[in-house]
Amino acid sequence: MPLERSEVIRAVIVRTCKEFKCEDGIIIRYDDNAAVIIDQKGNPKGTRVFGAIAEELRELNFTKIVSLAPEV
Repeated sequence: MPLERSEVIRAVIVRTCKEFKCEDGIIIRYDDNAAVIIDQKGNPKGTRVFGAIAEELRELNFTKIVSLAPEV
């Protein structure tokens, strides 16, 4: 099912170039920005996720995205 022009879709941001500071003081920064398109139930529409994703997605109950990612 292709996306139509000007259609609003839901997505979860998995990587950002902007620095993200964790509660324990660690600063995380990625080389690129990336998102995963999800449906209304929060499941990913795709079957592959490329690159590393943030550990915080597991805490936010996006377990299917975490299981598809090669690196967490």
